[in-house]
Amino acid sequence: MSLPSRHRATGTRRVAYSRFGLQVLAASIVAHAIQIVTQTAFPLLLVVNIAALFYLRWRATLYMRSGRADFDAVIAAEMMVAFGVLSLILGITSAVAPLFVGTASLRVDDLAALGPLATPFLEGLATAGLAPFFAVLLRIEAHEVETSFDSSVDISNLATATRDLTREVRAAFKAIRQLQESAQDATMAAHLLANEVRNDAGRLGQVFAVGESQLKQLGAAAETSTAEVARLANETAKLNTTTTEASAMLNALGDLIESVERFVKPTAKRP
Repeated sequence: MSLPSRHRATGTRRVAYSRFGLQVLAASIVAHAIQIVTQTAFPLLLVVNIAALFYLRWRATLYMRSGRADFDAVIAAEMMVAFGVLSLILGITSAVAPLFVGTASLRVDDLAALGPLATPFLEGLATAGLAPFFAVLLRIEAHEVETSFDSSVDISNLATATRDLTREVRAAFKAIRQLQESAQDATMAAHLLANEVRNDAGRLGQVFAVGESQLKQLGAAAETSTAEVARLANETAKLNTTTTEASAMLNALGDLIESVERFVKPTAKRP
């Protein structure tokens, strides 16, 4: 069930030329069997065999002109010759079989009695003679088909294709060369950039080292200024205490002066 669906999906099935050889073989065997059974004087075998030769020749011409890669005209011609030899052998068998079976008797003095026996042999002999002629015609036609093409045109097309291919190869080599030069330039630029980054990193490290030293100095100065500020705060506190004590002494002195003045002024008013 899967094969027919595959053939329907992929298109027309390609039939091998050997299939037609089997078909004409089956037809010839059937015709010889009919000849043996009926022992007719009608040239049945000759008609069937010649039709088979024409059929093989026609199919070979179609396959040859279609340019099928699985077809060989030489093998097809050999098949025709083999079919002729086979027809001769089957013709002799058809002529002799009735004698062994007992359905016919050999009477040399009676030509009418010899007719049904001699007919299959003569038909096979005629087919064996015609088959090589069909094979030669097929070989000639195959040669004509092969030499019908203008070789100068093919050579010209080949030269044009070769010239185009050479041009494309040269362009490809040029592009590869340019790519190599671009890669070299990019490599040099990358090295220069790496050196600049390395130098900048060194300078930046030096700047960081100087900054760190200055920060350490600033920290030491800050510690020193903190101690000085603490000392200043102590001196300020002492100055505040002294100022407070001086203010108290001034206040006491003021009170003393006022007491003296009150003591002196009443004495000054006496007569």
